[in-house]
Amino acid sequence: MKTLANLTAIENQLHQLLETDKPIKLNCNESPFDLPQTLKDTITSKMAELSWNRYPDFQQTDLVELLAHSVGLKNENILLGNGSSQLIQQIINCCSKFVSEVIIENPTFTLYHQICQNERLNYKEWHLNENGSFCIENFPTVSEPSIVIITSPNNPTGAVLPKNELETLLQTYPECIFLVDEAYGEFANESSIELIHKYSNLLVLKTFSKGFGLPSMRFGYVAGSKILIDLLRKHTIPFTINVFSELIVRESLTNNSFSRIIKTNQERIKNLRDFSCYELSEIADKTTFSVNTSQSNFLLLRFNDTSLLNEIKEIFAAKNITVSFPITDCIRITIGTEVEMSKVLKIIKQCVNSFKVSCQEAILNTLSVY
Repeated sequence: MKTLANLTAIENQLHQLLETDKPIKLNCNESPFDLPQTLKDTITSKMAELSWNRYPDFQQTDLVELLAHSVGLKNENILLGNGSSQLIQQIINCCSKFVSEVIIENPTFTLYHQICQNERLNYKEWHLNENGSFCIENFPTVSEPSIVIITSPNNPTGAVLPKNELETLLQTYPECIFLVDEAYGEFANESSIELIHKYSNLLVLKTFSKGFGLPSMRFGYVAGSKILIDLLRKHTIPFTINVFSELIVRESLTNNSFSRIIKTNQERIKNLRDFSCYELSEIADKTTFSVNTSQSNFLLLRFNDTSLLNEIKEIFAAKNITVSFPITDCIRITIGTEVEMSKVLKIIKQCVNSFKVSCQEAILNTLSVY
């Protein structure tokens, strides 16, 4: 009886949480799971022991070595940055001096277009399939040398470019520099970083903002051949990584408790993503919407009826649920906590059911006229 009472109390608590309108932020592809306070306390106590009055190590030698070892590369293959956005700026700025154009898939992270425009660098778009997947047959004509930027998993579709297709492109265009942005790579089934051993024209961009759940820290790195990394290093400003970020990165890679928390959160997000995708696929059809299979920490819903989309938008806004709208007639939903995703799924299901009833009533009313 005590167990039954406990279960009832938990169910009531969950119901109350689902009914409240506490703000739910599902628009920035952040992890919904913060670090435990005890771990934060341990790390901040180590921060207090650092010399705050001294510059960081300019070369970040120890941290580079640690990261290189973690991905099976050498120190010469790694360049650190203040988040992947800073590295994107640095890479395009550096390459704009000698490339003729940039190839960017469509849709993708809009920062690439912005930086190309700032650099007055022409770009062509590689259009993805209607379902958001990559199609190598659609790859545009390239004037070598060029930069080819590939976000894999793609934002906002969640699709991944298969490694064998990436190799085909690398071999076909050896004079092009390929930048593979794996910002969401920890949620995918494979990484292209091992191809750096085979292809000198490949750069792979990584960040701790998504899979590691540490966007506030602003840390990323790019991996590539020695010749490319040496070139990029000439365009590096001093001291891009502060001592506090360095400490947290080192802890995340060497502290077993920290590492377990990160892996657990990644698996938790992937399970929630797959469950949510399944639930949405069960109610989706040609009259309502479709949902992309995703290897990232978000789902993209493409709506076939504007009125249904607008209704869901209005209810989300009324319930303080923030999502993003990166493409016309689409909603991108970052994977949140179990409670948050339950609330989102409940709203979408209710809206779809109401929409289908309205459609049936409209059909019956039309038939009754005749």
